[in-house]
Amino acid sequence: MPNTSITTQSANPIHQSIQGVVATPNPVESPSAWMQYGTSPTEIILATAIVIGAVATVIGAIAVLLQVLVPVMQSRSQHQQK
Repeated sequence: MPNTSITTQSANPIHQSIQGVVATPNPVESPSAWMQYGTSPTEIILATAIVIGAVATVIGAIAVLLQVLVPVMQSRSQHQQK
């Protein structure tokens, strides 16, 4: 920061320098051992939730695909029988 001078209005001018100091933030505390090795309960729960969400998404995609394909396949089989 730049120095700032303050001058008073008296017979003897007084100059006083003011300098700002920027404080650096404290470093982030390192994680404890149970978080470093991937065995924390939080990490396990989060990983489980992600896997369950992915499986649910795949099952939902298959269900939608079947809703579209089954009627198309049935209509084709009915056209072939006639």
